[in-house]
Amino acid sequence: MSNQCRSCEQFILWVWTPTGRRMPVDPEPVENGNLIIEYPPNRGPQVRYVDPGLGTHVSHFVTCPDADDHRTGTAPALFDGELM
Repeated sequence: MSNQCRSCEQFILWVWTPTGRRMPVDPEPVENGNLIIEYPPNRGPQVRYVDPGLGTHVSHFVTCPDADDHRTGTAPALFDGELM
């Protein structure tokens, strides 16, 4: 899997969600993120969802201008999209 978005070419970090799916995450921390990246032993990075502002990262689907072209599911929005 590439470490760059196919559309906007921004660098991304691939992580596992709690449901076992892969998700692209912006690697740079943000002030009002809703994800915490954890690194369990013998596994790839995984995320834990938290309330906005308590996390350090956001899904790349929040910041990518072409995110709708890549969505595969209908998960509820957990982030309002406003970055500080």
